[in-house]
Amino acid sequence: MKIRNYLVAIALLMVSEVSASEPGGKKPQWLSKGETYLNSQRSNDTYYFKIIQNVGSDLTALRQGNTAALADYIGKRNQVQGLEMTEMSNMQSQGGGVRTQENYQMVFKNSFSTDVFYATLVDQYWERVESSFGSLYQYYALYAVSTSSGSQPVFDRFEVSRSYGAAPVLMSVIPGAGQLYKGQKVKGFVMMGGAVVGAASIIYTSNRRAYYETRIAEQPKFAREYSKKRDDFTTWRNIAIGATGALVVWSVLDAAMTPGATRIEVSPSTSLTIRPTVMNTPDAVGFGTTLAFDF
Repeated sequence: MKIRNYLVAIALLMVSEVSASEPGGKKPQWLSKGETYLNSQRSNDTYYFKIIQNVGSDLTALRQGNTAALADYIGKRNQVQGLEMTEMSNMQSQGGGVRTQENYQMVFKNSFSTDVFYATLVDQYWERVESSFGSLYQYYALYAVSTSSGSQPVFDRFEVSRSYGAAPVLMSVIPGAGQLYKGQKVKGFVMMGGAVVGAASIIYTSNRRAYYETRIAEQPKFAREYSKKRDDFTTWRNIAIGATGALVVWSVLDAAMTPGATRIEVSPSTSLTIRPTVMNTPDAVGFGTTLAFDF
């Protein structure tokens, strides 16, 4: 029966989600949306986001190579040449957590000038890829990089999160919408496809039930046969309604309980700094310090 095929299709979609959703759910949102989206979140133009990627068999070598690739990109972007030196420092995240922030100072020095650029590693991601050379790593690193040479950039505060608040839960009344919002594309499309199949099943069975209800009134001599068909379609309609309702509940609970793809929350940083200053007066020149509150 067609209705049975529809319901089997829903079940197959649910089963296929179990094996297909996990790999797709791991890719971070910042990689899917790209640099343009990230740069639109900045509070200032003293820095920009840059994604560097590389492929290789040694993950440690890829991480080191990405730093060199970043320096090469900065040199070409700003048209600076010379001996490039990179210094890295680690800063413990606020609250004493295990996450550290890698900061870089890249110096390009030649006989005419010395250019200094600053960068910080915001997040990283890697995955296994198959090639003719065997299994390799595809490695991505997200950096915040100073726009111009010399001046310290005003980096925003970067938080790596897998939380999306209440929005996905509310959106998941339409099965799959919240999952798509959280970057879980495979799971989202599976749920949305199941909801379409379920809605189609409800409409089809309701129409067939109404058709046989009409036939009972028009041809009473076949009432017994038509009544059985009407009851069958009533049963399948109720099953379709129950399955679709369960899919909606699953979508809402899943959106509320499971973490989404990693994303970067960008918010203006607040800090109190002491800066040297030169004070010019008609009578003298003095040196001192100023307090600056950045927000």
